Amino acid sequence: MRKTLLLLLLIALALTTAAHAAGDLALEALETLKGGFAGATDFTAEITQEKQLALMKHKIVSRGVVRFKKPDTFFMELYPPHGSRLLLKDNVMTIRLTDQGVTDRVVLPPEEGLNKWFAFLAKPVNRLPEGVDVKAERLGRLWTMQLFPKGKGSVKQLTLRFDSEGTISRIVIDERNKDRTVLSFDKYRRNVGLQDKDFRIE
Repeated sequence: MRKTLLLLLLIALALTTAAHAAGDLALEALETLKGGFAGATDFTAEITQEKQLALMKHKIVSRGVVRFKKPDTFFMELYPPHGSRLLLKDNVMTIRLTDQGVTDRVVLPPEEGLNKWFAFLAKPVNRLPEGVDVKAERLGRLWTMQLFPKGKGSVKQLTLRFDSEGTISRIVIDERNKDRTVLSFDKYRRNVGLQDKDFRIE
């Protein structure tokens, strides 16, 4: 679950440094996705996570919910039988394994904090992401964007599907060890007035 969140933050990082020419389809896709985040003070969505491990024949399917509130609060809960809750408050991550009753706390480097990353979303983009190749295509109102991180990290490819308002419906994470995670988003709602009680980890 922690790895999934860090991969989502990689997407946010790509959005802060994107693009090269006004006619570039990848730039247009990144701007569309950026606009979806910039226009929301908060959002909530239901998720389905399908995880296929290279050494297993069967997928592990979990359902849950994600919530975000500006400037720096992200929450993800997966329901039993693989129950867990994750809260990221700027750069402090708390993970609760609900089935085991275990809570862990991790402090990320300051440059990985949500407050800093989402502040970047307000800035104009002026170049392609460093260390990431980007491809995009559009079919009507629907976009498919692929991110290919360079180097020797665990992620081989990220694929995002979203609409013309920047609302993400699907994220596919392909790792170099052939593990694959698919996140599907449903009932996405922006600006619903989320409160602190909506982000409780216990």
